[in-house]
Amino acid sequence: MTAITPNSRNALTTVFGILAALYAITFLLGALLHLGVRITVGGVVLAEPLIIPATIVETLCGLALAFGAYGALSRANKAWTVLASAHAFAASGVLLGMAAIALGAGPGTDLNTIYHRVMLTALTAGLILLLTPAGRSAFGRGARTPTRR
Repeated sequence: MTAITPNSRNALTTVFGILAALYAITFLLGALLHLGVRITVGGVVLAEPLIIPATIVETLCGLALAFGAYGALSRANKAWTVLASAHAFAASGVLLGMAAIALGAGPGTDLNTIYHRVMLTALTAGLILLLTPAGRSAFGRGARTPTRR
């Protein structure tokens, strides 16, 4: 078993922070798309149907992940708690979107389907890693021994 050193602790928290920031950006771009904004990437135009509830959920997920990213990158005391909560919240938002589409509450597109699947996988994997001893230790949340009185 590999020990978590201060350098690897910084590296892992930085990786989590960068990934959370990237996830936040994608959610906020998704919110813009669901407001009817068309985004051109290279020669491809991304567009989604206007869905206000999706805009709200994606904005909230993006903000939660942005707070998590900030906590991880700034090495805040509550970084692990905020980041794990943000991952769980965003994964719940993705599941809500998937359920809404499956129930016919809104139109589905190939882009939306792929995005939901990729983000659910990424957020779940991140949450699982955060909950492992290595993930907890990277944020200074290793096993604690009870204090004696």
